[in-house]
Amino acid sequence: MNEKDPIFLSLAMIEERLQEKLTVEILAEGVHFSKYHYQRIFREAVGETVMGYVNRRRLFLAAGELAGTGNSVLSVALKYGYDSHEGFTRSFKAYLGVTPTEYRKYHSFIGLPGKKKEEGRMMYSKSADEMIRELNSLIVQARETAAESRKYGGSDGEGMAVYGQVWEFAAGRTEKMAGQLEEVLRRVASVAQNPDEISSRMLIVKAVEDTAFEAGVTAFQVGLMIARAMPEHRAAFRPLCASFDRLAQSARMRSGKIVDFLNELWGLILQDMRKNARQRILDAVETGRAAADKLSNASLPYGYIAEAVREMAEEIAVPTLEEVTVYGLEDILFRLDSVLFAADMDMLRAPQHRQLFDGISNFKEKLEETAEFFRNLSGDGAGAFTGAKNSSGFKRTTGKIYGDVAAQEGILLFYLKGEIQKLGDAHLDEGQKTALETACGKMERAVRKARRADGCGNGCPAGDEDSGKPGSEPDEKEGIEIAKLLREAAGEITAEARRLGVYGGALQYLAEEVKKPLKYLPE
Repeated sequence: MNEKDPIFLSLAMIEERLQEKLTVEILAEGVHFSKYHYQRIFREAVGETVMGYVNRRRLFLAAGELAGTGNSVLSVALKYGYDSHEGFTRSFKAYLGVTPTEYRKYHSFIGLPGKKKEEGRMMYSKSADEMIRELNSLIVQARETAAESRKYGGSDGEGMAVYGQVWEFAAGRTEKMAGQLEEVLRRVASVAQNPDEISSRMLIVKAVEDTAFEAGVTAFQVGLMIARAMPEHRAAFRPLCASFDRLAQSARMRSGKIVDFLNELWGLILQDMRKNARQRILDAVETGRAAADKLSNASLPYGYIAEAVREMAEEIAVPTLEEVTVYGLEDILFRLDSVLFAADMDMLRAPQHRQLFDGISNFKEKLEETAEFFRNLSGDGAGAFTGAKNSSGFKRTTGKIYGDVAAQEGILLFYLKGEIQKLGDAHLDEGQKTALETACGKMERAVRKARRADGCGNGCPAGDEDSGKPGSEPDEKEGIEIAKLLREAAGEITAEARRLGVYGGALQYLAEEVKKPLKYLPE
């Protein structure tokens, strides 16, 4: 009997007794193993610890019960072996990234961690599960914020109803963001079980970072709208503004975590790919050498075939993994076909030597398997074997930070110009207009510099002192200059906001937003 068969019996026993008090000792005794031996082969067979598996199964079934019944959270907790509501909630949130109550409300939008059936997939699943938890939490937060926004849309009171459309718009934007995250969740959930899906990780990274940026823009727009409101309305809407700010901060933080987990996952998959590739090449080389050895008998007239086969085997044995290409493997296969034809001719003349030539066919089979493996590598995987730059993962590069600064400050500049027009001659004298236009000019220069530091991905204005060379590497001096321009612009906007008094609320809000990216720039 296979030593692992008792583990499958143990899995059945766990399923039958999930609502009972289970320990490693009880389960080991059930299959007549020592505790140490049982834990070792359980992890080898299942891919995780005994109690880790038991707790995961309990939480999985508890999640199904929360979604499909009206039973209280406490009754579900007690049913699956938890002593309190609080302990169950902590474990559940650690498992799914959301509380039991949030899961019950939003379960149709939330992903469940994948099954860990193979030891080789255990580490893949760990990183994927971490991403699922972060996405679940962010999706729930986005939907809760959207629901809160809609409640404000129904606010009564003089002058309050005018904001209804604003809050509905903000709610719609936030729900759209949640929908984008749900699509990312579906992609991530398939990665652990289908590692080839990792080739779409660039799309995942872009979607997550774009969503985080959109959350920041929505929070800004809500804040600006509140800043324009009358003082009594500002106080009423401040909690909603805080909710959108928290969502934007959470999206920014979690997007960074998700990218890190995605890099970790890619590293693990790449490591396995390289290991697999090396093993396939080694198997092909050994098979080719063995085929040549069988034909190397000096008393037989097959030395020329043995020499050709050995030469081909050594061709893929000498280069490093980075030098192996599909083209090279296919070239060897093409030449090997000629050798096989010669061998077939020799077998017709001496059929009693057929077994001596079998090794060549085995060599060809191994070569074809190896070539197919390399053909099926994603572009990123193939790049990893050829030493392509940045193939091991995605980092939030300095260029990306400057790109975000350029985009954020560009939006703020747009709204600042709009606010200047709204205030117009009724509220601004010539001196104030000049001061605000000076601030706009400094922001425009900062945006141009940040775009240049980003590699001019969004287009670089040509023909001025800030255009620089497209694609040049950003340096600390450039970052300091951008920060100086933004700091000065924010100070000038603040000064004019104070002079305007009650009419300067939106300008003051814009000044604070202009300063926010400074924490990402060098001092």
